[in-house]
Amino acid sequence: MRREAITSAIDSRSGAGLSPAQQRRGMRYIYLGSSAGAVLIMLLIRSGFGTLFIKHLGGSDGLAMLLGATVGFARIVQIPVSLRVHPANGKKFMLRCWTVYALTMAAAAFFPVVMGIGASTARAVVLTVFVAVAIGQSGFTFWFPILHDTIPADSRGRFIGKMRAWWSTSVFVAIVAAGLFLGKSPATWRFQVVIVVAASLVMLRNYFVSRIPVVAESGVDQDDFGDWRKHISNLLRRKDVLIFCGYFAIVGLCIGFLGQPLVLYMRYMGFPTNENIIITGFTMLGTILALLIGGQLVDRIGTKRVFVATHLLLCVVCFSAVGIGMLPRNQARFLMPAALILAGAARAGGFLACTTQLFHLTPDRGRAFFLCLANILIFVGPSAAPLVAGGVLSAVSADWSTTVAGVELNVFQIMLGLSGLTLLAALTLLRFVKDIRHTPRFPQ
Repeated sequence: MRREAITSAIDSRSGAGLSPAQQRRGMRYIYLGSSAGAVLIMLLIRSGFGTLFIKHLGGSDGLAMLLGATVGFARIVQIPVSLRVHPANGKKFMLRCWTVYALTMAAAAFFPVVMGIGASTARAVVLTVFVAVAIGQSGFTFWFPILHDTIPADSRGRFIGKMRAWWSTSVFVAIVAAGLFLGKSPATWRFQVVIVVAASLVMLRNYFVSRIPVVAESGVDQDDFGDWRKHISNLLRRKDVLIFCGYFAIVGLCIGFLGQPLVLYMRYMGFPTNENIIITGFTMLGTILALLIGGQLVDRIGTKRVFVATHLLLCVVCFSAVGIGMLPRNQARFLMPAALILAGAARAGGFLACTTQLFHLTPDRGRAFFLCLANILIFVGPSAAPLVAGGVLSAVSADWSTTVAGVELNVFQIMLGLSGLTLLAALTLLRFVKDIRHTPRFPQ
């Protein structure tokens, strides 16, 4: 009881420098800002749009997969940023980075005008997107600390669920609109229009985020924010953090195979560009449905039960996707969206519980460094999956297949099947993960 009381007292200091009215105002701007700013990166990195754009330019399967890996590995820049930029200047630095990120992304869209269509243009676009994402991720170094200060500790699951439901809705609408706008055989200029519109939404996000109240004089992280040796030493002593990061890195790797590799899988199955993009957009629909209730579930039933549900749903999706690939396209086009709705719901629930767990584990000092390093360890998995898939597709043809237990499986089906089996094995690691549960204090 005493330990729980101390933990609760420490946790309740989050946002202590902000009044309840400031917290509520800040959370409203977080809703709006995240809804506008998420569209660009989710279109290019997490949906079928970016993968199919690289294929449209003449890039290889491996290059298209590399695009999906940029976010996770670009996060590494957050470590030096968290040690060099003073927390008091974090918000200003973040907004500047996001401005450069949006402009760089928009510039990459016009490379085909200067360089023409070809593999070299596709490589230049991927390289520029990586640079842009690295700049944007530099700014994101201070996004989670702002959320940590703004969101009441006992309402994090519910608020994060609503926040992600908001931006997932905007992303879903954007994906469907982009798919309808592109058509079956889109011209290059249509891809460019979508990217420029999405980049302009990042600038709108900057306006909303600039109005979020921040703690003016926090005693936390002001004197020793750059003492990385101390932060690493403290982190290595936290076995609960290391176990959780390792556990969710494995889960994230499996989740990653339901992203860009699945886009190439559907392309291999014969889906045209617009259908591919719209079908992958159903992942966001599942995300929205899950987040409408997921936040309250995390707060009320605890993170561990949500993780269990995530495992089971993702296993169903992985094995279902294997079977759907054996069906005629007319049947697959109806079943694949249903599978992706489940995938989106499971992924949303898992990452929602992950964020709640991570905020609970955040120490009182060195928050920016801790959140950056923990996010890298946790979210490198989804970014590594496209790299693994790209490496496999570079080693064997997309037409390669083998017989397993009397059933002929292609390379995509084998990767998805192995992901499902890995998820089942990783379920045993949950016994070492602490369950986090809160009762909301006031409505959001």
